[in-house]
Amino acid sequence: MTPFRIDNALALALVFVVAVPGAAQAANPIDWIADKLHGATKADKSLPAPSAEALRDRGPVAIKPGEPVRFHIGEEAPEAELPKGRSHFRRVEVEGSVPKAHVRVTVLAQDAKEGKGHTVFKPLLYVLDDEGNVKNTLEFADLELDIRPFTRTRLNGCVTAEGLQRFLVATAEKSIGSHFETVSRDAVKAPTQSGFFYSSTESLKVKLPYSDTGELVLNVVPAAGDKQPCGKPPAKDKKDEKPGDDKSKKTPE
Repeated sequence: MTPFRIDNALALALVFVVAVPGAAQAANPIDWIADKLHGATKADKSLPAPSAEALRDRGPVAIKPGEPVRFHIGEEAPEAELPKGRSHFRRVEVEGSVPKAHVRVTVLAQDAKEGKGHTVFKPLLYVLDDEGNVKNTLEFADLELDIRPFTRTRLNGCVTAEGLQRFLVATAEKSIGSHFETVSRDAVKAPTQSGFFYSSTESLKVKLPYSDTGELVLNVVPAAGDKQPCGKPPAKDKKDEKPGDDKSKKTPE
């Protein structure tokens, strides 16, 4: 008769179950042995949580009036269902409270997640009350194209806010899938690092899809000391009805 053989590891596990009955009582002994030998099973409810980096909330962006702050709203940023749809967002806290402020934003163009070209983030602001609830939604006026040699393409905008202290920077869900489009400047002059000037008189049509993530620079400027005008009625997004028919020139970085 062939002697009955058992895996050495299984034998050790059985010995441990006998020696430590409390461990076996916590679950079915067979499941417990399987977990020890082969790792957690589907029945195991204590699977490792997602990494801290994957769920990390970088916390609020602290900003001092008149001092620009640059930050990124990425896929790791918090996401929630907000008044204008689901969106990634970052919370911003202003040092002190500004009775009336011009919130100036610069949106930096970024490489598209898939394929060629660039995308931009179309920001809006959710002003929060003392309890953290949204009390007002502010949309930026027509974003203005800022494109010049040797710098990243960007969009600039401004909106006026009162009693600003805490707010969220997010995007409208309907903006994703639309795009920014304009005809750029007739002429550009900008110095190179060597001191020479680059100039172009060619008009350039620019088309930038709106993305759910992006990078931007934000500045909260007290309106009383800001000599620049701020704000126009928000423009409607232009939809991509026939993206294959687009013959516009590519936007230089």
